[in-house]
Amino acid sequence: MANKRAVYDAEVRRQAVKVLATGAGHRALATVLGIPEATARQWARAYAVGGAASVMNAGSQHRIYPFELKLAVVKDRLENGLTVREAMIKYGVPSESSVKTWCRHYRERGETALIDKPRGRKPKHPKND
Repeated sequence: MANKRAVYDAEVRRQAVKVLATGAGHRALATVLGIPEATARQWARAYAVGGAASVMNAGSQHRIYPFELKLAVVKDRLENGLTVREAMIKYGVPSESSVKTWCRHYRERGETALIDKPRGRKPKHPKND
């Protein structure tokens, strides 16, 4: 059976926001809503960074962060010992996976790995100016 990611509708996310607003942690959130702890942890961290909007809009938009911000997050995380959650809150990054990916790329290839590269297909025919 293929590993299919669950998609949660707005109502489940609204319920999550209500639970998180009471100060409950991710384990309680997972229990109340019957969702995986990993999802509950991501939503709790997103809520801590950006409030209800971060949970309601999680994954709906692709954000591009400047190189300087990525580098600051990575250095604080790896050199100063910040946890993923602390780095997310300090720099306003609602995505746990972004922080982890930046750290992994930095460890593997250094600072240059954090520079944004063009996305999408290359044009078939170069423009002649």
